[in-house]
Amino acid sequence: MATLGLWTNAVGLLISIAGTLLLFLHTTNQYHSAIQDIGSIAVGYLGLILLGMSVSVTGVALLLKANLD
Repeated sequence: MATLGLWTNAVGLLISIAGTLLLFLHTTNQYHSAIQDIGSIAVGYLGLILLGMSVSVTGVALLLKANLD
């Protein structure tokens, strides 16, 4: 159970890092930052970051459950 928790935590961190990098690249690109609909695009990337955080928290919960057993 501990290895599953570690892998889940690592996957969640990778998803969050990918979402953060995509958001950073999108907002610093001169063409994309000029688009008027950047708010909805940023909300999508923030959703990806939050998905990664929730997966990471699930991995921590699995690690804690493994420590209790």
